[in-house]
Amino acid sequence: MGEFIGDKLDYFYWFTASMLILATGIIIFFAIRGMIKNGKNAKKTIMTVGGLLSVLALSYFVFASDQVSSSYDKYEITSSTSQLVGMGLWSFYILIVVAVASIAVMGGLKMMSKR
Repeated sequence: MGEFIGDKLDYFYWFTASMLILATGIIIFFAIRGMIKNGKNAKKTIMTVGGLLSVLALSYFVFASDQVSSSYDKYEITSSTSQLVGMGLWSFYILIVVAVASIAVMGGLKMMSKR
């Protein structure tokens, strides 16, 4: 079994990549189609995408650092790679805080409305 996979690994990679591209294309197509059919959904979707892009931009330009430690020289990490990794980490931190805060606020509002 291992020899079969080892010989065909390149095919599996390209098959997986093409399936990912196809699935992403289908998702984008139906999202745009839904936005065209329903104007209220379009506004919500655009605001959500804008919020995500603003979090990514804030993470990249404000919080992420492009400094690379000398211990990472063997991995060929560049300053742009370091900044992209920092952007991913900071955007994760921001989005997790927003998610937890929104869950806590909604739970608190629900508890208050029951009284």
